[in-house]
Amino acid sequence: MKRVFLNYHSSMIQGPAHYLESYLLKKGNDIISVSHPLDNYEGRTTVFREGDKVIKEIERRNIGLLNLFYDFYLSLNFLLKSEIDVFIGANNFDTVTGIVARKVFKKKIEKIIYFASDYSENRFGNKVLDWIYFQIEKYVLKNSDLTVSNTKRAGEKRISFGLSKNKSLVIPNGVHLDKEVFEEKEIDKGSFIYVGNVTREHGLYDLLKTLHLIIKKFVLIGSGEDWDRVVGLCKDRGIDFESFYKKDHKFTIDYLQKFNGVGLAPYNTESKWTYYCSPLKVSEYISCGVPVLMSGVPEIAELVEKEGYGITYDELDFEKIKKKLEDFDTREYYKKAKKFYGEFNHEVLFERLDL
Repeated sequence: MKRVFLNYHSSMIQGPAHYLESYLLKKGNDIISVSHPLDNYEGRTTVFREGDKVIKEIERRNIGLLNLFYDFYLSLNFLLKSEIDVFIGANNFDTVTGIVARKVFKKKIEKIIYFASDYSENRFGNKVLDWIYFQIEKYVLKNSDLTVSNTKRAGEKRISFGLSKNKSLVIPNGVHLDKEVFEEKEIDKGSFIYVGNVTREHGLYDLLKTLHLIIKKFVLIGSGEDWDRVVGLCKDRGIDFESFYKKDHKFTIDYLQKFNGVGLAPYNTESKWTYYCSPLKVSEYISCGVPVLMSGVPEIAELVEKEGYGITYDELDFEKIKKKLEDFDTREYYKKAKKFYGEFNHEVLFERLDL
């Protein structure tokens, strides 16, 4: 077994980096990990772990971009004191830590893996910051031993930047279920649910505005800067809705497994990252027996349409979406959910890492 150092940034919601950490522990690897706050540092901590035990926490506060430099210092300092075989960074900035340790401080590291969560052509919306981000991306691609992209599109983009094909691996964001439940459901096409970050980029407000006439019930689980606007729309349009703010992964999955409606996954084209993304909510919907209604922007939309895991749309046209919903066959959907989970189970996908 390997001794693995995992360096990542984390929101309050579990994601691929958390699943990777639990997978590596389950496989018997010795894990050392550092988790920094993602986006919001106020009231959060940087957490140092050995195995599944927290050995140290450092309280953080919001000091803007300077936080990233402090993150780098904390991770590098911890890494240089640790004996490891493999270093994994969960974004390009996190991976720089391992590269600097090996190239500058001559730290012995057998393998550096850039576990790329996604790719964005316009990450910050600022020309200077986006240029810096791009330079870091190219540096990490050149100096890592393996780069993992979560879509073929992102992998191809990185190859166009000079990434060697034999150092490129595509692993979609996988699903983690504590309990595998694949029971037959009577799907109600008038009940809808949305899980995750509620932002203008995700386009939930516009989709609800388009579909409100056929929504009998709507459930909202998550948080985000567009939360109040979406809730306000539901009230204004008389939509029968429930909302659950900042719930954990277990609550969300348990709710989805019992839910007998349709999962919403709208992604607009205004933010270029949506073209490259591997939305975890789509995989979780399907694996929990909830067919998805999503835009055709993300790569997985092609699979959804082809395999009947839900329906996709290219424009917010009420009549067209309504017709596709009416025609969608929900019989024995649980069988499709089981098939999908068999392919997108995070443990099955992570086997490709050979760790």
